[in-house]
Amino acid sequence: MKKKVILLVSFIIIGLIGLQAIDSVARPLKVKGNVDLTRNLESSALKLEDKLFNGDEVETKAESFAAIQFEDESSIIKLFPNTVLNIRTEKNGEKYNKKSLLKMGELWAKVEKGTGKFEIETPTTVASVKGTNFMINIGEDGTTELLTFEGEVIFQNKITGEAGAVLAGQRGVISGDQPIIILAIDPGDIEESQGDFINEEYEPIIEEEEEVPAREEVPIETPEVIEEEEETEESSSSGPFNMGGGVGSVMLGEETYTQIRLMPELSFGKFGLGLDIDLMIDSNGDIRTEDWDSFEDYVNKVYYLRYGERGDAFYGRLGGFKSYTLGHGLVMKDYSNMLRYPEYKQIGIQIGGKLPVAGMTAELFTSNAVKNEILGGRLTIQPLIGTSIPLFSKLTFGGTVAHDRNQVKGLLDSDDDNYPDHFDDFPFDEDWHNLIDTEIDDYHALYFSTVTNPTEEGFETWWEENEYFANRRNPSFSEFEEDDVTVFGADYELPFVQNPLFTLSHYGEAAQIMDHGMGFIFPGFYSKFLIFHMNLEYRFYQEDFMPAFFDQLYDEQRAFIYTDIDSVLTKESLVENMTSSHGWYGSLTTNILNFMYITVAYEDMYDENENNYRSLWGKANFDTKIIPKLTKAEIGYSQTGFDKLDAFKTPNAVINGSLGYSLGGNTQLVGSYQERYVDLDGNGKIKGEDETITSMSMGVEFSF
Repeated sequence: MKKKVILLVSFIIIGLIGLQAIDSVARPLKVKGNVDLTRNLESSALKLEDKLFNGDEVETKAESFAAIQFEDESSIIKLFPNTVLNIRTEKNGEKYNKKSLLKMGELWAKVEKGTGKFEIETPTTVASVKGTNFMINIGEDGTTELLTFEGEVIFQNKITGEAGAVLAGQRGVISGDQPIIILAIDPGDIEESQGDFINEEYEPIIEEEEEVPAREEVPIETPEVIEEEEETEESSSSGPFNMGGGVGSVMLGEETYTQIRLMPELSFGKFGLGLDIDLMIDSNGDIRTEDWDSFEDYVNKVYYLRYGERGDAFYGRLGGFKSYTLGHGLVMKDYSNMLRYPEYKQIGIQIGGKLPVAGMTAELFTSNAVKNEILGGRLTIQPLIGTSIPLFSKLTFGGTVAHDRNQVKGLLDSDDDNYPDHFDDFPFDEDWHNLIDTEIDDYHALYFSTVTNPTEEGFETWWEENEYFANRRNPSFSEFEEDDVTVFGADYELPFVQNPLFTLSHYGEAAQIMDHGMGFIFPGFYSKFLIFHMNLEYRFYQEDFMPAFFDQLYDEQRAFIYTDIDSVLTKESLVENMTSSHGWYGSLTTNILNFMYITVAYEDMYDENENNYRSLWGKANFDTKIIPKLTKAEIGYSQTGFDKLDAFKTPNAVINGSLGYSLGGNTQLVGSYQERYVDLDGNGKIKGEDETITSMSMGVEFSF
């Protein structure tokens, strides 16, 4: 059996490695300053040895530049500071069709003729190119400018459909739904630093020497690229396939298992797939069959499957959600279906996209695709998007709803036998629920030895209906009354300023818990300035209202046992104790010297009697490059509903952290810790080990 296990693991690994044959479409020629590469929603610093794949996103920060070349050596794109480019390229025979999306900022591109389609799309325009070099820029007010230095570019307004040719020496301007304006290029349109970067020379990807002559078609210096031979080292760490995993041990019930964990990730264009496969091997070398005996078991091996991201015409994700928010957070904020991960896995679904009417978008969500218990949805509309009304043309209205079909199902059921662990004498055995049922043979013998004229039917009736036995049997979920809850909200958002260095938006939101009170945000402001992302909002809550009802801890708090009387309480039952309140909420996210990434949020509220209640959230991630061997370092803490920050342990507090240490090569030792607290006796204090829930793990992880 051990040989079979080894062969199985080897087969999975070797098979997945074979998927790495997917070709890259481009690679960096120059990286200067702080440039990020985002792939599968994960960001890292862009390096020269990286390969770029369809769907990758490159972002240059302040005073940073990047140059990339496509693998067919047909085109070079140079990104100026504060620019975001999503690479969308597909190989068609020997040619590459390039239709990349410039989300913000400014770029220059040089394109060779006869090498496939080349388009640069912005939020409002499309530039179609055939053999040219040009610059395109998105202004702070959304205006897009195109400067053509050689050849011609077809410049199209996506709002009106109007298109026109911008020839060499011309500058095209598109703003909203206004007609295209075409002017002559002024040499002052090109800054000196931009000209220097455009004229920098790089070595090509293909070992072929070819000089590209400059054509004097415009009264400014035209960019020129001289290609020379270069030997480029392949990077094994960058590509559409990555494998992570670990080896350790885990105890389930009274049995200890060797755990082999495989976490392969595959990306291709907008598609991404992550698996999380646990092989639990007992002391005899046998794989634990309970993890492979139902359809849900196989579904739960999917960590995520995604297509695109929010903002795309269509996007979706299947799997785990570490932090999920709808609207501005009064209804659902930072909800996670991974609170008990990986011991308990849930496969959620997010699906959404743009609708062809009035700038509408729609999104649907479920935390568990099999059980469909926690559901959410959102719809937005921009009613004035087709108008030329300043500022208000970008006004967005939204509606949000979240629903829990049965809060009682929040009670943990480890073996998924429909009996909550608290009421299950065998919480890890789906075939047994009651200790009394294991003694049936003894009571069968007693019945037939003491009852006159005993029969099997008589014994079954006695066994099922006798009060003594009934009182010793545990209740299943079906014996608890279902308790659903719904929260819905409406909001609006109005951008004031939008440019690469500074953005400022205003928003407001109202929400209500069905059959309970309402909460409001007004005014609310969001701003991005340099390295800081900030929110500031004033909140007002009526009685019987709880903000962010569906929050990060919801799966833990949706139902719990009050041990003194063995009764089940839900999170909704706590809403009745909420008094009206008002106050400010603020959050700040920043990057300190590329060493520490910090997010802090603080809420300062006053109730109807002007009693003060506060909440605090914080998380810090550390850059591990400056500490040898350190591969991961992060810590987080949250505490809600406190009067004074004088107690670290409260019923609504959570602390977690993790450290990783390199063992050499692609192997690391990782330790994780989480601590949360449950007020079992209802006295508002945390005392004793039974009210402190800790989870720790230590294991070896690998990646290739």
